[in-house]
Amino acid sequence: MGNLIFAFNAVAPSFSIVILGYVLKRRGVLSEDFVSKGNALCFNILFPLLVFFNLYDATSIDFTYIKIIIFCIGVIFISVAILTPLIPKFVKDRRKIGVMIQCMYRGNFMLYGLPFSKSLGGAQSVAMATSIMAATLPILNTLGVFVYSAFSDTGEKASTKKAFINALKNPIIWGVIFGLFFYILKLPMPAFLHTAGNDIAKTATPLAFLFLGGQFEFRSAKRNLKELVVGLTTKLVLLPIIFLFPAVYLLGLRGTDLIPVFIFLSAPTAITNYQMAIQFDADYELAGDFLIYSMVFSAFTLFFFIYILRGMGLI
Repeated sequence: MGNLIFAFNAVAPSFSIVILGYVLKRRGVLSEDFVSKGNALCFNILFPLLVFFNLYDATSIDFTYIKIIIFCIGVIFISVAILTPLIPKFVKDRRKIGVMIQCMYRGNFMLYGLPFSKSLGGAQSVAMATSIMAATLPILNTLGVFVYSAFSDTGEKASTKKAFINALKNPIIWGVIFGLFFYILKLPMPAFLHTAGNDIAKTATPLAFLFLGGQFEFRSAKRNLKELVVGLTTKLVLLPIIFLFPAVYLLGLRGTDLIPVFIFLSAPTAITNYQMAIQFDADYELAGDFLIYSMVFSAFTLFFFIYILRGMGLI
């Protein structure tokens, strides 16, 4: 019973905010325009500030994290290397292929990594989650451009230069860059500015979950049912199981070390995937369905994994 309560307390707060966002949207309190502008605020301002202050206020950046960071980077490249030749064998619509690959390997670690790491593992897990985010975000953004370009019907070809430029356009990366810059050089900050910045940054996660709930539209998924079943099963169940095994039994990760890796593997698909599907004229309706239903079903899969890992004494 204790493990069930632990798992419930880990999952329930975030999803309660999502449900509140959905209810407020249905009641007209949150308009589509407000949600859209709120998402832009979170992405362009609040999350970069949150990452910046996590790095700026870090008592130390432990480079023993390097094996964990390398593992997470390896997960990305192995997943893409397997999915890129495999998915086209079963899905013939090129506009769906890029969406499926991207949605199956890229989770929303930006949104889920920090709050779940904090609730499950405290400050040490948050520090590690920030390190993972700093290392993987540029890679994920760059690979995303190549994946969508490879299967784009717009005739646009993948370009290393363009992928790098697009990656640098991500405001969160600049939060990482400036956070490391201020941390390494030990640059001082006026107390009032530090307090104000921290207070604003703390609103990032609850507001992002609230606006995510405001985006929910439970449209019919019949047209994409086969792709959704395969993609969601792979993203939320198969890949976490496959990669948690070496994380636990080869790297020996436990407790606060395992928690951010577990969230990295198990988080539902990223909002960025939907935005990029629109940009590359891919099947953005399928990407939207992935976004919504991975969020819904992750409430159960995250609960299940947390319960199992807790029962095994791993977290």
